[in-house]
Amino acid sequence: MADNEVFTKLPQDVIFHILTKLPPKTLLQLRCVSKFFYLLITHPHFLNLHISAAPTAPHRHHLIYYESTDYRKYYFSFHADETFSLCKIFEIPFKSVYGYIRLVGSIRGLVCLFDTNYFNFLGTVILWNPIIRKFKILPCLQELSCVGTNYSHMVIGFGFDQRTGDFRVVNFLYDFHNEHDFLPKAFVYDVKIGSWRSIGQVVPCYMPKNWYSSVFVNGVVHWLAYKRPKFNGQPNCIMGFDVVEEVFKLMELPQNLEFGSNVNEMRLCPSVDEKSVSLFINVGEIWDLWLMKDYGKVESWARIYTIVLEQDFIPLKIVNGGEILAAVSAQKKLVLIDVEKDETKDLKVCGLPSSFYTGGYLPSLALLDNGKQLME
Repeated sequence: MADNEVFTKLPQDVIFHILTKLPPKTLLQLRCVSKFFYLLITHPHFLNLHISAAPTAPHRHHLIYYESTDYRKYYFSFHADETFSLCKIFEIPFKSVYGYIRLVGSIRGLVCLFDTNYFNFLGTVILWNPIIRKFKILPCLQELSCVGTNYSHMVIGFGFDQRTGDFRVVNFLYDFHNEHDFLPKAFVYDVKIGSWRSIGQVVPCYMPKNWYSSVFVNGVVHWLAYKRPKFNGQPNCIMGFDVVEEVFKLMELPQNLEFGSNVNEMRLCPSVDEKSVSLFINVGEIWDLWLMKDYGKVESWARIYTIVLEQDFIPLKIVNGGEILAAVSAQKKLVLIDVEKDETKDLKVCGLPSSFYTGGYLPSLALLDNGKQLME
């Protein structure tokens, strides 16, 4: 083909650079054009380049995960970055084995799901690329295969190692009934290698079963956690795990935040630019939004919004610089709150309020080389 002849005259690094600028849908079409394109696009080096270049690509969406109000179905909806208009909605193509599917995170086109049991929160991790319809079920940890295991629940995290261009799943095993004496074990799964490995670091904090508060920014997975020996009430710190250096980090909550019976709930989320973390704190009938303006520095925490609605709601994330994505409890729907204008926009997405999760989504070719194809 003439197009192939033109490409073959270019240096390979130039060809790769051109192709990395194209969206996954176009690349999948090119892969079917000729053997030349097929070999280039499926080459491991090109896949690494395309995934690593994903943050600068212009094809960004908001990803919303939620369950139906009857607990029977799980949905994903994609929304435009600025307007939040609905682009696509579809069911998760996986049947739960243990009873509940939870979303761990979404990074560079790859979605991490956790199929778990409501009573002990042990289960299986699934990695899924919805654009190319590839998935990977992670093997069970050997520590859970023994009879009479002491573990009561897992805490799962999902991150990306920019240095190696590899996705990583973090797994902490806890004993909920013996938290004072039992030291949790930590494991990391490297997608390229395809196996779990234990890490030598001691997990410094305890985390209850509400592990859904994990946030991945700056190469670190963050959770709300308890410093020992405190294990009840509201979490009193943020624990992070650096997926590149494989070390734990502790971050303090706002210094002038008073912990007491008046604090009902806290929810961790990324900042708008995803370069730091923010914190929703529920006191009485209001939610305060705190932002860590200078990542890692406790003195940079600042309260930027106080949000009050006439009905109960669950804040999910701050978006577009000053709007709050939230789930309204009574009406079981997703809304966008403009705090400064005191306006609320119905996004026409209905589901179980406690199940809503949001994250950024950037299509990629992740799992193209080592994932299984979903059946039509």
